[in-house]
Amino acid sequence: MKLHRAVPWLAAAFLAAQASADKIYVFFPSMAKPNVVQAALQAKLSGHEVTVFGRLADFTTMIKQTPPDAILAPKALAEQFPDFKVFLKGARNGGALEPAVLISTKPVVADALATANVGVVGVLERPAMNGYVKSVVGSQPKLKIVTKVEDLLPLLTFGSADAILVGEGQVDEIKGRSQAALQTTDVANGKIGLLVASAKGDASKLEAALKTLGTAEKKMLGVDSWIK
Repeated sequence: MKLHRAVPWLAAAFLAAQASADKIYVFFPSMAKPNVVQAALQAKLSGHEVTVFGRLADFTTMIKQTPPDAILAPKALAEQFPDFKVFLKGARNGGALEPAVLISTKPVVADALATANVGVVGVLERPAMNGYVKSVVGSQPKLKIVTKVEDLLPLLTFGSADAILVGEGQVDEIKGRSQAALQTTDVANGKIGLLVASAKGDASKLEAALKTLGTAEKKMLGVDSWIK
């Protein structure tokens, strides 16, 4: 076959493959750059079109404008999209929930957070974040909501927040980026839902593909295993 005849055929085949690929949107706030996470996941999830978002607003806007076949997102966020049904739950140490932890430069009393300024990454629209945080810590602190995990530390550095609220799995990552002697305080009975995988239709192929992710890729999603 001559090259000039092969090129249109190859182009058509490529476009057909792109059109038939399941579209997956991913949102999981972490210190890792979205393009790095996207490249790592795309390399493992062949046959799927992966897009990783670094901002909640971009993720929610694209779901409305160009709906995907599946989403990978924190449990609280995935629940905002009832058309997508959970088919896999991310887990750490065997559970789909992880302990909530406060990080601060000074001692904080978890039971007295109602009068504190607490920094948190927005995983829900701003109005819903108040109820979400209250369900985790048991009171309603004044929230300092940021869009990225790396924006949490400056809240402590400049005294804008008395503490920042994260899941246990992100504590070492955040403390490792700071030269300050940061303190941690466990939130009694406070739990944060890990990432879940949800889809509109049959997700058997994606489920099988996700189960092939290695330790490094799962760590990027804040999990170490998958459970049903």
